[in-house]
Amino acid sequence: MRPPVLLFSPPIAPSGASFYDGATIAGFRNDLFLAALSGTHLHRVRFDPADPSRIIGTERLLDGRFGRLRDVVTGPDGGLYVATSNRDGRGTPTAADDRIIRLGPVQE
Repeated sequence: MRPPVLLFSPPIAPSGASFYDGATIAGFRNDLFLAALSGTHLHRVRFDPADPSRIIGTERLLDGRFGRLRDVVTGPDGGLYVATSNRDGRGTPTAADDRIIRLGPVQE
């Protein structure tokens, strides 16, 4: 048995996870993304390119902006798609929930 390489305290209730393998958002390539229900954010995990078993950083994206996040996937267009989950009786839905959010490169 190996000890976990990443722990969450308090728990974030990850419900979906995906490695970004698209080319559209170059800085996200090979990062792991976790959709968090109780954490209400998209958790990014960056790995060391020289040693993929070593985590070199984490980041909270969309923190509290869209409520509970259910799943995350790389789309065929290279965007990162996130599904919200606020209408299942546990979140605080708005008129626009539930929805799919597309993350893409920053436009300058």
